[in-house]
Formats: sequence, C-alpha cells, structure tokens
Amino acid sequence: MSNREKLLKNIARERIEILFKQAFDRLHRGDVELARRYVEIAVRIAGKARVKIPRKYKRSYCRKCYVPLIPGLTLSVRIKSEGRGSRVVYRCLLCGWTRRFMIKTSKKKSKRE
Repeated sequence: MSNREKLLKNIARERIEILFKQAFDRLHRGDVELARRYVEIAVRIAGKARVKIPRKYKRSYCRKCYVPLIPGLTLSVRIKSEGRGSRVVYRCLLCGWTRRFMIKTSKKKSKRE
C-alpha cells in the first residue's frame, strides 16, 4: 500500500468520525433529516475508501433509514432470554428495523460436576 493510499484512508477515517459525531449532535438538537444525511455520507465515504466503520459507530445507526440510534429517542432496547443464550434486540422507532446481538455467556461448571 502506497503512502497516498494510507493518507486517503486516514483522511476517510477522520471524516467518518467527524460525521458520526455531528450526526449525534444534530439528532439531539432535533434535526433528524440532517443527522440522517450525515450518516449516509459517512457510510458512502467508508465504501469509497474501502475503510471499515468502527464497531461503536457501525452499531449506532439504522441500516434501513440511516438515522443515528439513541436509546429512548430513536431506539428501543430489549433483552430477550432464550435457552442457550440471551440476545440484545435493537429496534428503530422510526422505521421498525430490528437487529439482534448475542450476549456472551460464561460456561462455569457447578461443584457437583
């Protein structure tokens, strides 16, 4: 990878970070459409520059309507218990899109075994 490519990827990462911060700021102020647009631009930059979006931001926007997800404002969070493991369920309050994340469970053995 050349120095030019490294420089472009670093610039893209910085811009993605700035755009996500601005999107959350705008959503707190009540401007949903501008926040949505910032997320769309950030996702497009990541695709063009072939840069992965950091996990903290990847999980913080709706994949369907591109709105930033803030619990209570645009996001409903639930924990669903199941036999083998539990899941965290995210649901967008604007479009209804859902996403599930597994919760890691520890495999402790009891003293009887």
